[in-house]
Amino acid sequence: MLEITFINQDVRLVLGKSPIMYPDGYRSKVETHWARISNNGRFFNGPVLAASSVATDSSRVVVEVSSTDYAHYLYAAQDRDHEFDCRAVFCAAAIVTSDNYLLLGEMAQHTSTPGQIQFPGGGVEMGADGELNAQTCCQREVTEELGSDFFNDVARFHPFGLKCGGNLSTIGIFYALSLDMTAGQAQNSFASYRSEQLAAGQLPEFDHLHAVTFDLKTLSQFFRVNKGCVVDYLAPLLEDGWDEASKAVRFCAIETPSRDTGSGPYALKSC
Repeated sequence: MLEITFINQDVRLVLGKSPIMYPDGYRSKVETHWARISNNGRFFNGPVLAASSVATDSSRVVVEVSSTDYAHYLYAAQDRDHEFDCRAVFCAAAIVTSDNYLLLGEMAQHTSTPGQIQFPGGGVEMGADGELNAQTCCQREVTEELGSDFFNDVARFHPFGLKCGGNLSTIGIFYALSLDMTAGQAQNSFASYRSEQLAAGQLPEFDHLHAVTFDLKTLSQFFRVNKGCVVDYLAPLLEDGWDEASKAVRFCAIETPSRDTGSGPYALKSC
């Protein structure tokens, strides 16, 4: 089950004391699958930080993570029995331009999810200094995928949502990013950055940057037309949670409910 929670404070990431322990025989299944799909080095089996717990601490979300790898992530993604889900933690940005367009990236054909439409972002990683910071990770991922212009012209950037569960049982930390660029300027900037990547022999993460008017009717229509390509969290976040999501992304004032009641859109649940 996919669960969306709206937040107004950053998520704290902590490194677990124990490594992930796989069920007996599970790792051999992962390695067999990896050998089949990564033929000729198509994918890189890098580290992945997965959630061992998600809870609240003093009205703040705390996610404890442990290290696994991309081979586990891809095997768990196709395992319909969900023998041992990889609760990979990622961060992503809902980017809205100055003329009220939401920017969504379409994954490139060389990736493990070609054609998938999603927020720009990626997995959380340990910093070179050993720091675990979701906001820093989100800024880095957006810059790597879209180019440095998307943080040179930032008006505002703040956390607003958390996703647990869904098709891949992942944990998503969502940030709102307000640009001082129009949709046209943003797409031109992305196109130039992508051309530079290709000229340098790099493979861009996105093939296309969609700009969708940020209103409920237009977004709902876009999700219907692109059903099967849109990642699982977008419709629940932006349709079912439109009232709260639109306030957060547009940087309206949001009143946090009393912690005594535990009610309201910012009530947090363990997942």
